[in-house]
Amino acid sequence: MKGSSLSKVRLFPLMMGVAFIALTLRGVSLYTGIALIVQPAQAEDSAAAQQGETDKAAAENKGDAAQDKQQTSEPVKPPLVVGLPSSQEMQLITQLRQRREELDKRAQKLDLQQELLAGTEKRINDKIDQLKKLEERIKAHLKLFEKREEEKLAQIVKVYETMKPKEAAPRFEALPIGTQVELATRMNSRKIAAIMGAMTPSKASELTLKLATMAQPPSIEEIQKEEKTAGGSTGRGK
Repeated sequence: MKGSSLSKVRLFPLMMGVAFIALTLRGVSLYTGIALIVQPAQAEDSAAAQQGETDKAAAENKGDAAQDKQQTSEPVKPPLVVGLPSSQEMQLITQLRQRREELDKRAQKLDLQQELLAGTEKRINDKIDQLKKLEERIKAHLKLFEKREEEKLAQIVKVYETMKPKEAAPRFEALPIGTQVELATRMNSRKIAAIMGAMTPSKASELTLKLATMAQPPSIEEIQKEEKTAGGSTGRGK
């Protein structure tokens, strides 16, 4: 009896140890089962997270590709640099520069035309001065010619006036009718009448007709005298 009690007492700690070991093993098995249950879920969550990251990266890559495509399709604008003009300002500056060059060319053409006109005007004025000088020289020569002609006619008139009418008549009517008129208009009326009386009737009649129908133009001196006279009378009238 006493021995059975002792054996029970000895077996109790053993049983407690076995029970503790069994509980420990049971806990380990439960932990292992839970780990096996939790591990697939964690794997699924990890796979889902990786898939989400993959999809996000693909979407970002797609967006970057679309943005790159849009950037390539649109004209690339030069980067704005601080302190430098923009493309519009550069275009405006270029247009203004071209306009200035055109205006400079027009100004040069106008200056050239003005120089040509000034040179032409100078040549014309010089030519007018030359013509005026030539006119004065011609007038001077005409006056000299008229003076010499008048002197020669005066000498011839003097010769015919000193001759006797009968001697002068045949020589006088032998002259051209124009010369007869020039001499007759300068001779004394009594002298020319005597000469014409000694001329043949036909020659005397022809000379008389020419003298009657002749319109002697006024000389330069007579015209100038008439102009001075007319100017003086007009001034007195005012």
